Amino acid sequence: MDEPKKTKQKKKNQIPFRLNVLFLFVFLAFSVLIIRLGVVQIVNGDTYDKKMQSTQHVTNKIQSARGLIYDRNGVLLAGNSASPGVIFTRNQDMSETDLINIAKKLSKYLTVTDQKNPPSGVLTTAHITERDLKDYWIGTHPDAYQQKLSAKEQNSKNAYDMLLNRITSKDLSSIKGDELKVVAIWHQLAQASNLSPTVIASNLTTGELARLGEHLNDFKGAIDTTVSANRTYPDGNLFFLGKVSQIPKHEVNNYLASGNNRDDLVGTSNLEEEYNDVLSGIPKTLTYTTDNGKPVGTPTVKEGRRGDDLVLTVDSKLQKQVNQIIQKNIKLCYPSDHLCNQAYVVVMNPHTGAILAAAGQEDNGGQFTDVSEGTILNSFAIGSAVKGATVLAGYQNNAIPGVLNDKPINYVGGGSFKSLESWIGNVNTAQALEVSSNVYMGTIAARMAGFKITDQGANYLARVFTGPKFYNAFNTLRDAYGQFGLGVQTGVDLPYESTGYQGPKPNAGGLIMQFAIGQYDTYTPLQMAQYVSTLANGGYRVAPHFLDSIHYPGSNVGKIGPTEYKYQTKILNTIPNTPSQFAVVHEGFHLVTHGPEGTARTLGYSFEPWAKYDIAAKTGTAQVGDPKLGRNNKTLVAYAPSNNPQVAISVVVPDILNEQTNLMIAGEVFDAYFKSQEAVNK
Repeated sequence: MDEPKKTKQKKKNQIPFRLNVLFLFVFLAFSVLIIRLGVVQIVNGDTYDKKMQSTQHVTNKIQSARGLIYDRNGVLLAGNSASPGVIFTRNQDMSETDLINIAKKLSKYLTVTDQKNPPSGVLTTAHITERDLKDYWIGTHPDAYQQKLSAKEQNSKNAYDMLLNRITSKDLSSIKGDELKVVAIWHQLAQASNLSPTVIASNLTTGELARLGEHLNDFKGAIDTTVSANRTYPDGNLFFLGKVSQIPKHEVNNYLASGNNRDDLVGTSNLEEEYNDVLSGIPKTLTYTTDNGKPVGTPTVKEGRRGDDLVLTVDSKLQKQVNQIIQKNIKLCYPSDHLCNQAYVVVMNPHTGAILAAAGQEDNGGQFTDVSEGTILNSFAIGSAVKGATVLAGYQNNAIPGVLNDKPINYVGGGSFKSLESWIGNVNTAQALEVSSNVYMGTIAARMAGFKITDQGANYLARVFTGPKFYNAFNTLRDAYGQFGLGVQTGVDLPYESTGYQGPKPNAGGLIMQFAIGQYDTYTPLQMAQYVSTLANGGYRVAPHFLDSIHYPGSNVGKIGPTEYKYQTKILNTIPNTPSQFAVVHEGFHLVTHGPEGTARTLGYSFEPWAKYDIAAKTGTAQVGDPKLGRNNKTLVAYAPSNNPQVAISVVVPDILNEQTNLMIAGEVFDAYFKSQEAVNK
C-alpha cells in the first residue's frame, strides 16, 4: 500500500516542474520578440519608415464619359463627342519652375486663344486673373522673396501673402504677348494633383496633335495625348438639360471628398447637376507603384464605365412646336401692342406630373431669345386663374355664399370691390367661375375673415378690418393655395426653382379680396401647371418631373439599354375637399370654355377646331403697373378632355393689353399635343 502512494507523490512533483519549464520557454520567447520589436521600432525604425514611405501604391482616377440623355421618344438630347487632348501627370517633386518650363514647351505646340467663350477644351488667356499673374511672377523670379521682403518678413507665417501684396502692376506689366499663353497653360498644369492624370486641353487640331506627338519625349512622361469626351447637345442646349463644366470653386472640397479629381467635369445646373452622380459613371483607375514619389513602371489599370443614361418625360418635338406657337402669337400681338414680347407655357400629365414641355420665348427687336427657364424661375400675378383654388378653400372653411347677386362691394370708410362686368346678376358657384365673378370670390374671402356685409340694394356694404381673425383668414387662404402648389416648392427634380413672391403682411382688410382673385402673391408657370393638374385629377398634388427612367449604357448611341430605375409618381399631398365639391369646380371650368358667358369660349364654345378636345379652363387677368395704362398679365390654366384629363397646361403672357393671346396659344398647344398623340397611336 505504501509503494503506490510514493509513486503518486512522485508524479505530482513532476507536473509543477514541467509547467515551470514550459513557462520559462514562453517567457524566453516573448523576451526575444520584445527585443526584436525594439530593434525594429527603435534602432531601425527610421530606416523602415523611410523605406515604407519611399515605396507605396497610389491610386488615381480618370473620369469616364458621361451618360446620355434622351427625350421620351428616344431622341438624343445630350451626348458626347470624342476629341484629341493633352494629358498631364504630375510628380510630387515637381516645383513651380518645373511646371512653368513644361508650360513654355507646350506653348510651342498648343493653340491658346484670347476669346472669352472659346470652344470647349480650348485654352484661353481671357480667364487669367491678377492672382494667376502674381503666382506666375513669383514662380519666374527665384529671388522674389529677397526683392520684396525683409529678412524678418521672409520667416513670417504670412510671408507668401505679404509677397503677393508687394507685387505691383508694374511688375505684372512685363507679362504680355506670348508669355500670357504660357500663363494660361501653367494655370491648368498647377491644378493637377500628384499622379492624377489631368486633361489640360482638348479639341486639338490634327496639326497640333502631330507636332506635339513628335516631341512627347521632351516631357519625360509628364505629357501625353489622350482622347477626351466633350458634352454635346444635338437638339440645342434646352434649359432643363443644364450645363457641364469644371467643378465650381465653392464646391471643390465636397467633390474632392467624394473621390473626384479637381479638374473633373461635373453638372453645374438643372438635370446635369441633379443627376450628376448617375451620369458620371465609374471612373477608370490607375494604381502606381512609386519610389520616393516617382512612379516605377507602368500603372495597373482598371477600366471604368460611362455613366448611366436618362430618358426624360419631355417630348422634344412638342417642345419645339410650343416655342414656335409662342413666337407666332407674339408676332400677331405685337402690331397693336408694342410691349407684347414674351410668353410662357408648361405642358404636363396631370396624373403623373410628367413634364412634356416647358417653353418660353422673348422677342428682342425681332430676334427671339429662348427664356424657357422662366417657367421655373419667373413668377407672375395670375389673376382670376386662381379662382378654382379660392372656391375649394371656401368649401373647406364653410364660406361658400351659394347663389349670389354680383354687384359692387363698398367699404365702410371708402373704397370698393367689383367684378369687371356689370351685367352678371345672380350666379351660383359654377357660374361664378364661368363669368369670373370677382364679387363672388371676394365674398368667400370676406366670410373667411368675418367681415360683416349688408345688402344695400344697388350694392353691398362691407365693414372690413384687420386683426387676429383677419390675419388668420389671410394665412388660411394662402395655405389653401399652397395645397395646390401655388407659392410653395413644387418638388420638381431640378436643383433650383422659384416659389414666387409672397406679398407683405396686409395693412388693409380689403386686400384679402384682392388676394382671392390672384392680385397679391405671384406664382411660376410650373406652379400653375401643378395647381391645375391637382384640380384635374380630383385632388392629389403630384410632383412635376423631367426624369422618366434611368438605363444602363446601351451598346450603341441611339439604342437605350436595360432599365435600371423607373420614376414613380410622387404624391405630395391630397386636397381635403369632397368629390362633389370638386365636381362643382370641374363644372365651372367646363362652363368657362363651353358656357354661353364663358371667358374662354374660343377654346370650345365658338371655335370648332378646338371644341373636339373638350377643354376645361380658367382665364386670368392681373393688372400690372399703372391702371390707367390698361396693361395686364393674361393667364390661363386648362386641361383636356374635361371628363378624363390627359394633359394640363398653364399659359402666362405678361404685361400686355386685353388681347386673347393667352387663349390662342392655349388652343394651338392643345392642338399640337393631341395631334402628336394621334401620330404615336397610329
